[in-house]
Amino acid sequence: HLGMPNVPFVYAGDFIKVLRQKHASKSYSKMIIYVEACESGSIFEGLMPQDHNIYVTTAANAQESSWAAYCPGMETPPPSEYKTCLGDAYSVSWMEDSETHNLKKESIKQQYEVVKARTAPRNESSIGSHVMEYGDRTFKDEMLFLYQGFDPAKSSITKRQLLMPSLKGAINQRDADILFMWNKYEQLDGGSEEKLRALRKIRETVFHRKHLDSSIDFIGKLVFGFEKGPSVLDAARGSGQPLVDDWDCLKTMVRVFESQCGSLT
Repeated sequence: HLGMPNVPFVYAGDFIKVLRQKHASKSYSKMIIYVEACESGSIFEGLMPQDHNIYVTTAANAQESSWAAYCPGMETPPPSEYKTCLGDAYSVSWMEDSETHNLKKESIKQQYEVVKARTAPRNESSIGSHVMEYGDRTFKDEMLFLYQGFDPAKSSITKRQLLMPSLKGAINQRDADILFMWNKYEQLDGGSEEKLRALRKIRETVFHRKHLDSSIDFIGKLVFGFEKGPSVLDAARGSGQPLVDDWDCLKTMVRVFESQCGSLT
């Protein structure tokens, strides 16, 4: 599912159902969707119709994390007054590309290729993710201004400017909150009550994550056996197959797990 600022989160099955309804009611002509999230490909893999005039790109495939960008300590850090990551490699890449190009002369396909190259892991590094595309790809040669609008100030831009390369020092998206808490902790006065509270918060967050991981691991061993459990949990379905076949069952399972073992977030 897709995390949102407030619960409930959006499950893939429900999201695709809404897109199908919008298509059936002729609520749009054509649509582009950009999705930044860890395992964001799982929202569309094996589910997204190819004949609904909707083109989708995602920050990552169905099995990998996305990566935070403009974080403290990165080669390109945020301004010193900010102690958190300001963006994500994928979303920063497509927005910066749009900001630095004449969108009447850049196609959907061109932007996809640029963003894919910038976000991808380099030189056998684990930093980066595989930008994916889903849905209807028949209109990728259309110009971006048809979907994002046009800034007249960019009309004089004729040469494709290369984006700044750099994701050096990027961190796994799931660790961005830990980085923020740690930077906050380091800036507080030593021995202060506020600093002790910050350290407790870090420890509680890390402990909760370990608790969730061990709970899932234990359930896997109970269901699939202590030998096969870990490998079954780590196994991914083949390309083109959705994450699950029964989304109502998944939602029920998540509700039961969270009621007994704590929130997944």
